[in-house]
Amino acid sequence: MSPRGLFFILGLIPLLSIAFAKFYLEDVQLLEPCPYCMLQRGVFLLFTAVFWLSAIFVKQGSRFFSAISLILTIAVGILGLIIAGKHVYLQLNPSDALGCAQTTLAITEVFDYQIVKDLLLTGGDCSAIDWSLWGLSIPMWSAILMFVLMIAGIGVNLRARQRPTRDWLRGI
Repeated sequence: MSPRGLFFILGLIPLLSIAFAKFYLEDVQLLEPCPYCMLQRGVFLLFTAVFWLSAIFVKQGSRFFSAISLILTIAVGILGLIIAGKHVYLQLNPSDALGCAQTTLAITEVFDYQIVKDLLLTGGDCSAIDWSLWGLSIPMWSAILMFVLMIAGIGVNLRARQRPTRDWLRGI
């Protein structure tokens, strides 16, 4: 499959995870997302944007756009792993639950937009583990998915950097 097709498929995976969180976890399980959950959804949207822009601009053998896509993929992946790691830390150490409030207050001081304040200051408890699958909580699954997306994005970018072969000419 071409790198464009792989980037398009990789861009669908974060959207499906957001749809799962919205339609199953929120609407069926009636879980309320905390501020870190909302930030992780934002990172998943960034993954989708990076992968779909890569699908548009990265062609087989293009090194410039592939390098930009590689840097953006790694940056978004590291950002997502930091946010998910902090969320996992808060869940494993519930005595530090004030860390969630401190982080969201710091973010709302930087961004003076009312919608950002509404998103980050309302919601569930960051330290509560409301749902788990096979012993892993939602932010743990988010961290795993972000790591897999980052590694897959790196792999597709490295594949796109290779020059196309001309094996079909040898058969003539």
